[in-house]
Amino acid sequence: MNSVVFGQYYHANSWLHRLDPRCKLISMFILMIGVFFIRRLDILVLLLGLAFILICTSKVPIIKYLKSIKMISTLLIFTFLFQVLFNKSGNELYTFNFTLTYINLIVGVILVLIVVFLRRLLPKLRITQYLIAIIGAFALQIWWPYGEVITPYSITIHDASLMNSGIILVRVLILVSMSSCLTLCTKPTDITLGLDKMFAPLKKIHIDTSIFTMMISIALRFIPTLINEAYRILRAQASRGVEFSQGGFMKKIRQMVSLLVPMFVIAYKKAADLALAMEARSYIPGHNRTSLYILKYKLADIFTYIFSLLLLAGMIVVRFVL
Repeated sequence: MNSVVFGQYYHANSWLHRLDPRCKLISMFILMIGVFFIRRLDILVLLLGLAFILICTSKVPIIKYLKSIKMISTLLIFTFLFQVLFNKSGNELYTFNFTLTYINLIVGVILVLIVVFLRRLLPKLRITQYLIAIIGAFALQIWWPYGEVITPYSITIHDASLMNSGIILVRVLILVSMSSCLTLCTKPTDITLGLDKMFAPLKKIHIDTSIFTMMISIALRFIPTLINEAYRILRAQASRGVEFSQGGFMKKIRQMVSLLVPMFVIAYKKAADLALAMEARSYIPGHNRTSLYILKYKLADIFTYIFSLLLLAGMIVVRFVL
């Protein structure tokens, strides 16, 4: 849980950190909208390279971005395999012929049991262990088709399904990288101030956006705090003999109660303390408030806007013309 990156700010002195928060928010939304226009894998790979350049120039350790990708690695792997195995569109690319025998079935069960046993010794490599066990079980059905046969079957890979899975995978990586770049290079208070200034014209039609921006600021601020509190509770419960990775399904649910109840108490206490602190500072919802910092566009912000709009125009041309 301590590896969660969303909502955390990393202090550095890069050109991304110095950009106006309004420029970063609008440019990120423009690029995210443009990503959904692209349906070509080669163009998406180029955009992923652009995101990698932004990451390298942000002066934020790459491990921070890798942690954000690690959070959704299971979802990415499942989506990729689901598209490849069950999407039958396009031409047949390759067919894998399998022969399930009793020997292969026993070996596959043994591999799964080994993974379950090693999961306690190497908890950080659980996904890798499961992948190795699954690949090994299927490889045995190809290279060792001996013994009494249960059933033969085949899996066909199509070129369109492989292309679609690659497009989805690269598109999600771009979106996660851009959102992580925004939160790591922008303070939550700057995001709030930028959103407040962006939505300021709505006040002319009597739509108050200050409460909305304050809610976003509080949410971004307390996501890392609550996650760290949950990690502390996990370690405290583990020191008292509670093991969340062991036992059956119902036992794990009962063990989660020892995590959820303190989390609700801590969240309620922090919310009450925050309300008292805001009242002590004379915060009144809906009233006009001044800001300590005044946002001003610089030359770098204008160039970023121009580049983002040109990039969006290029992606639209690629989508509807090429």
